[in-house]
Amino acid sequence: MRWKPLQRYLGICLALLLLPSAAWAAEFSARMLVKDGDKVMPGKLYVQGGLLRQEFNDERGQTITVVRPDKKVVWVILPQERTYMELPLKARLPGQFIQMPPDVVQKRPLGKETINGYETEKYQVSVRSGEGLEFQTIWVSPKLGMPLKLVVERRRFSVEYRDIREGKQAERWFALPAGYQKLASPAGFADQLDH
Repeated sequence: MRWKPLQRYLGICLALLLLPSAAWAAEFSARMLVKDGDKVMPGKLYVQGGLLRQEFNDERGQTITVVRPDKKVVWVILPQERTYMELPLKARLPGQFIQMPPDVVQKRPLGKETINGYETEKYQVSVRSGEGLEFQTIWVSPKLGMPLKLVVERRRFSVEYRDIREGKQAERWFALPAGYQKLASPAGFADQLDH
């Protein structure tokens, strides 16, 4: 099973988290591009009235993360294994959902900039990390109520939403697939996602 690499993968971005779920009122899909050093991970994002879904393909297969604030859960789904884990939705989300960190030490506006056809407000934020303060640059779209891009230069890390298509999303994107087996989360997995 792939849970050990998945733990590291989902834990990479926990400091990236942003707006309260009420702000996710936008309805759209987008292509995601995550860069972690020299590694590039393409994916997809679906947003529908507070519900979020991300899909990633890598050398280990596809991973789907569905965030359901209405049910207070996060589902991590592995289609190749026809399995999923259910985790409690806490203050922080797993994965590459770009968000303004809830523990921002400082937030400084840097002006406005157009990203992928959307006017955004650009911010530099600083958050505490194991190595002191970490500086992140985040571009937030007032129209969508969400950030569209995040860059952490020191770690050579970035996430960007591209090819955004506004409109209602299919409900099936935010449901568990039929016939999948529920797995117990590995010891400490949910706790790791909360740091």
